[in-house]
Amino acid sequence: MIMQFHDSDETIHIPPQDIFEDLLDQVEKLQTQVDEIKRLQYSNSSNARDVFLYGCELAGSQYLDLADHVVPKLHEDDPLVLMREPNNQYDEHAISVYTTGGLKLGYLPRNNNLILSRLMDEGNLLFGKTKTFHWDGKSLYLIVKVYMRA
Repeated sequence: MIMQFHDSDETIHIPPQDIFEDLLDQVEKLQTQVDEIKRLQYSNSSNARDVFLYGCELAGSQYLDLADHVVPKLHEDDPLVLMREPNNQYDEHAISVYTTGGLKLGYLPRNNNLILSRLMDEGNLLFGKTKTFHWDGKSLYLIVKVYMRA
C-alpha cells in the first residue's frame, strides 16, 4: 500500500516499509554475482581448473533485440557470463547469459537449470563459452558450454 499526502501542487509517495529490505537483498545478491565475475576474470591460479558441466541451446533470445549487437561479434569459444536471476517472475532458478561486454543473450533452458542454479547459489563459479551459433534474422541459436571453476 502506498501512502499519499496531497499538497496544493505536489503528491508525495511513500513506498511500503518492506521495499527497502527487498532492495537490500537484491543488491547483496547482485554484489555476490559481481564478485563471481571478478573471480572469473582475474583468476590466474595455477591450481584452478575449468570443469565442463553441461552443453545446451540458449533460450529466450527471440525476446531480445540482438540483430546488430551480437552476430558480428560472436566467435567460437568466446567467454560468457552466467548471472542468477532468483527474482525472475517466470523461473526462480533462472540463469541469464551475457557477453563479457554486458549484452544479454538469453537464458540457460529452464528444464535443466535447477542443479546449476543451486551450484551458483552455494558460491560456485559457473561460466560459459560459445560453441556454435546461427542467426536466422529473428533468433540466435547458440550452443553454450557451461563450466565450473574448481
